[in-house]
Amino acid sequence: MGYIKQITIQGFKSYKEQMQIEPFSPNCNVVVGRNGSGKSNFFAAVRFVLGDDYHNLGREERQALLHEGSGSAVMSAYVEVCFDNTEDRFQTGKPEFFLRRTIGAKKDEYSVNRKNATKSEVMQILESAGFSRSNPYYIVPQGRVTALTNMKDSERLKLLKEISGSNVYEERRANSLKLLAETENKCSSVDVVIESINGRLNELEGEKEELEAWSRNDRERRSLMYVLKSREEADLEALIENIDHLENQGREMKESNEAAFVQTEADIAQIDMDINRRKGDLDVLREDRVQSEQERKSATLEKAKIELELKALQDNQSVTQRTKKSRDTQIKSLQQQIRAREAELKQLLPQYNAKKEEEEAVRSQLLEAEGQQKRLEEKQGRTAFYTTKRQRDDALRAQIEAANADLSRRKAVLMQTNEEITQLESDVERLENEIAELRSNIESEGDASVNLAAKVEQAKDAYKAVHDEQTSLYREENRVNTQLTNSQAELRKAESAFSRLLDHGTSRGLESLRRYQKEGELEGVHGTIADLLDVSNDYRAVTEAAAEGALFNVVVDNDEVSTRLIDRLIKDKGGRITFIPLNRIRTHDLDIPATGDMQPLLPKLRYDERFEDAFRHVFGKIVVCPDLTACKKNAKQYNVRAYTLDGDNASRKGQYRGGYHDMSKSKIRAYQALAEIRTQHDELQQRKRDIAMELEQKRQQLTAALSEVRRREHEKDKGENSYAPMREEVRVKQRILRDTQDSLARKQTTASSLQSTINQLGAQQSDWEAEIASKFEKALSNDEEQMLITLRSTVQDLRRQFARTKEERATLETQKDEAELDLNENLQPALDDIQIQQGGASGSTGQSTRLRECERALDAVNQTIANLDQQIQEIDAQIEDIRAQLSELEDARNEKETSNRQLAKTMARQEQAMSKKDSDRSRHTDRLAEVKRDIRDLGTLPEDVDRKYTRWDTTKVTKELTKANQALKSFAHVNKKAFEHYENFTRQRRTLTERRAELDTSRKSIENLIDVLDQRKDEAIARTFKQVAAAFGEVFQQLVPIGRGRLIINRKSDRDARGDISDDDDMEEEETQGKKSKVEEYTGVSIAVSFNSKHDEQQKIGQLSGGQKSLCALALIFAIQKCDPAPFYLFDEIDANLDAQYRTAVAQMLERLSGQGGKNKDGGGQFICTTFRPEMVHVADRCYGVTYTNKTSSIDVVDREAALEFVEGMQKT
Repeated sequence: MGYIKQITIQGFKSYKEQMQIEPFSPNCNVVVGRNGSGKSNFFAAVRFVLGDDYHNLGREERQALLHEGSGSAVMSAYVEVCFDNTEDRFQTGKPEFFLRRTIGAKKDEYSVNRKNATKSEVMQILESAGFSRSNPYYIVPQGRVTALTNMKDSERLKLLKEISGSNVYEERRANSLKLLAETENKCSSVDVVIESINGRLNELEGEKEELEAWSRNDRERRSLMYVLKSREEADLEALIENIDHLENQGREMKESNEAAFVQTEADIAQIDMDINRRKGDLDVLREDRVQSEQERKSATLEKAKIELELKALQDNQSVTQRTKKSRDTQIKSLQQQIRAREAELKQLLPQYNAKKEEEEAVRSQLLEAEGQQKRLEEKQGRTAFYTTKRQRDDALRAQIEAANADLSRRKAVLMQTNEEITQLESDVERLENEIAELRSNIESEGDASVNLAAKVEQAKDAYKAVHDEQTSLYREENRVNTQLTNSQAELRKAESAFSRLLDHGTSRGLESLRRYQKEGELEGVHGTIADLLDVSNDYRAVTEAAAEGALFNVVVDNDEVSTRLIDRLIKDKGGRITFIPLNRIRTHDLDIPATGDMQPLLPKLRYDERFEDAFRHVFGKIVVCPDLTACKKNAKQYNVRAYTLDGDNASRKGQYRGGYHDMSKSKIRAYQALAEIRTQHDELQQRKRDIAMELEQKRQQLTAALSEVRRREHEKDKGENSYAPMREEVRVKQRILRDTQDSLARKQTTASSLQSTINQLGAQQSDWEAEIASKFEKALSNDEEQMLITLRSTVQDLRRQFARTKEERATLETQKDEAELDLNENLQPALDDIQIQQGGASGSTGQSTRLRECERALDAVNQTIANLDQQIQEIDAQIEDIRAQLSELEDARNEKETSNRQLAKTMARQEQAMSKKDSDRSRHTDRLAEVKRDIRDLGTLPEDVDRKYTRWDTTKVTKELTKANQALKSFAHVNKKAFEHYENFTRQRRTLTERRAELDTSRKSIENLIDVLDQRKDEAIARTFKQVAAAFGEVFQQLVPIGRGRLIINRKSDRDARGDISDDDDMEEEETQGKKSKVEEYTGVSIAVSFNSKHDEQQKIGQLSGGQKSLCALALIFAIQKCDPAPFYLFDEIDANLDAQYRTAVAQMLERLSGQGGKNKDGGGQFICTTFRPEMVHVADRCYGVTYTNKTSSIDVVDREAALEFVEGMQKT
């Protein structure tokens, strides 16, 4: 942590004897004492050892620091500070760090951990531990607050420069200027030496004739050598050029193959997407077919019922005078059929129940296996997504917490469902007993009148029409749900692909913006540049390269909208977004001519004219050139950003940036694909909501139609004198029984589903907890990988088993339903009707009416069956068509995979070939360098050397070179020393000339470095101002909650036309406009505050009272500390001039900051303060009292009550 644990003082000022102060709290410490007791000397002792205010002390100055009092004289003094070093802030590896400074009449020494150290070493250690020399405000002595209060704006700007570290840049700039001066001196010296060498060479020109003859022969030799070397040079250059040509061809072929490979991969991804969509369509069609078959079975059963009733009616009509014996025969027959059906049901029910239990067991196993597979896949995804164990564990704990809440809710629902099942089972048993009792008591039934029967049929027809519409909506809902499932998978895939192309902050910011849009909070927001942009494929690469991160800047109406959204993002921790407020954009028309080698990019883009300023702001200075050479020329000539169509760039300073651009990772394409998929997904979700509303309407209409049917039936029953109340009660109870049984079955299914979900959630929670307890690995373990493979196979087997069991259960269920329907809706009603007739019912009129109703119903059901048969045929045809498409897509996918495998092999061979060419070129290049060096060593050659030996072959040149060498042997007596002098001077002149060129280059580099240092200094000051201004506003808000404070940068230029822009707004706008702030334009930093309102006009600091000025100064000190935090802080009576309410606010801030444990977050750390006021004492963790006796100070720990009593006593006096 680096806080002060203990201080030892001996012989320093008023502290004579060794005073080892009790350990300080790592949080807030307060020192109290009377004036003159030694508080300030204690404060000075800490500053003394840290070197804050005592530099380069002279003898008299050192003597003044020694204790002066009664008794023997003090010859030396020291102050030792013990720092906590548990976090190894001082990099010693020890838990404590001791720093001591000792002075005497003739010495001033430092020691670190009881070992001597130099002052520079101590300063380096302190700076590495976080004690900034550029920020002196971690120690605030008396008077510094007042000085800061009365500080001029220019002085405040100077302080800001010191904090930003601009002194470092000034030192480097001074060093650079010194180097520049040295370089100029060296250039002058070199010029002098060159001039001297030229004079000496002129003297050597007058040497003897023999030297000249020797020189002629030597020139001949060097000329011949030059011819041979130049020919070898040309051969090597031709070889290298040929290799480069072959490499360019290979590179172009490689890039072409890579592009083809990427395109094929994209085609495979598209084919996979098409396959998934086709499979989704196939699932929908299969579901429609199953539903159609079920509807056909229901219609067939209905038809059988109608035919049976119709046959009975026809028989009854033809033999209306049939005797009671005939009816008895029918009753016996029906009773036999009923007994047969009941026997069949008795046999089917155990099989059906057993098969249903088997289906449920297989379903549970399938859900468990799928859950395990999903959890392993999710874990596999997390290992790739999270970088640390802490990130993974935090995410898993959040999921566990959500799962616990979901588990509790589902258990409660399951408990309620089980209670309802128990009640429904009791109701079923009661209804069955009541119906059985009523049937035994029924004696007669009657017929309804013709008109009432017709109205009943009309009501039933209306009910059936609504029911058919509802069935159609249910079918469409199933299709939409399936499409929505596939769409969600595609959306997750597209979001994952897009998020990988963006930084995490921008990705989260865009996601937060979409969430705000759903919440209806995006008034005044138009979308990102990518949303508003339409660009052709030809210009997509250059647009993406030129825009860079600005593609996802968000265009808004004004800065109020951007401020509101930024505040919301900060509050929600929702990522980072750059906003472009249209009311703040200032663009300038650039005169960029459209030439043969340059075209502005902006006219090639399509966008709404409302956003002209935003697009001009982003793309206004972008031009497109055919190649990098044209890019460099136009960028320098017109001061624009020049790009090629491939996205390569050349700056006006000659820097090149470019290379291969993988269009499969295009941000624009990925964003547009994501937007298209998200639009389709939103449309499906909207359609699902519309269907849900329509279904709710149909349910209401169905309830109304059913009520109408029942009302008409009731009227018919009332009109039929022969109907007994008991018969109606039986029918009602039968309906209630069937509804109750249906409800019971649904509740049992719901309970089973809930139990499976609860089991799955429990297993998932256990797996998450086990994963938290496990180590963080970047991949699944071998056992987990093997388990995942096994689970995938198991899931497939269980799915097939579940489908087979489901089909067997459906077959038994159909047989059971047919038997129950025949029994309840056909045989039993027919028996009841005959028994009513047997007991005396209506005559032939009622039978004729019923006969017509049955014939009409039979025609309707026959038409329904025919329509369903045709529908099933059409679905089968569509299924076959989709299967054929799937087969074609699979074939295409296999073909493209085969093609890519061949491409991969080809690219590998090309890579090997290019590697060999690189080796050959390197070898030839080395040899070429040797040849060129030999040619350079030959020195100056005759001008006609190329023309003279052009037609000579290499053999002849070699022979002549041999002769020349022989001829030179005859000049062995030549004064070689003179010639060597000549050669040495020539070589020295050449070397010095090259050195002179190097010095010129160095001078230019130094000048460029000075420009860079000036620019970085400006950026550092601007960045520091933004940080301090933001922190000042936050601190002032905490000290004066109802007020508002800000820092304002003052410039020479008049900015009134644009309005007063404070803190970092003007900085950001200048950066947006591509300008660089110049420190020379800054004249000062002023403070504007309001103590009464956040909206009232703010006052300058010169208009404030003394207490308010002091509070502003403290707010600035705290802001500086938040931007440049230190391990601890020393404050000497900083609250002396504050009003009571502001002293309380300052004390609360100290308590809050010190409560952060000295972790250097937001200016937090250890505080050691001296005060005469009670507010700081109230928040202190430890209090110290300074006493003064016999001209000697001492300091001891006191409790809070004693400190408060002392402070209160001081206030009274």
